[in-house]
Amino acid sequence: MIVRLVVSVLLVGSYFFLPKYGFTSFNSPLTDHLLYSISHANIFHLAANVLCLWLLKCPTYLYITYPIAVLASFLPSFTIYTLLGYEASGMTMGFSGVLFAIAAMAWGRIHRFKRMFTKNIWFIVIPFFVPNINAILHVYCMLMGYYCGQLTTDYKLRTA
Repeated sequence: MIVRLVVSVLLVGSYFFLPKYGFTSFNSPLTDHLLYSISHANIFHLAANVLCLWLLKCPTYLYITYPIAVLASFLPSFTIYTLLGYEASGMTMGFSGVLFAIAAMAWGRIHRFKRMFTKNIWFIVIPFFVPNINAILHVYCMLMGYYCGQLTTDYKLRTA
């Protein structure tokens, strides 16, 4: 509960104090990618992410999933709109990559890859049709979170 509260306060506070129009607003490549996951474009996306954080049963994975989202921020944005010729704006902000990785870590710890995808298919497919959402980031974070979940479980089993 403490982790959720601290992260929620950080996300809400950063919404009011950090630039809201893309992660290239900080004028430093390192800062851009480190702060990428806590910068939000609008209050609705922020509220959805905070709500999902409170609904997830395992927010203690943040020490692993935040770096996953930082690495994912280096991936280019891709949506169906890119295929139709619209230029990607670079506005792919949000905490959703961290949330995808957290949820996937829980699935990885119980080794249920197929079940994870079938339960979350709409959360994976729909972002490809929404402009300014980096759908590739969601998929990447989900895959990396799943495999990190498997590795942490396997490591605990080997060292027990």
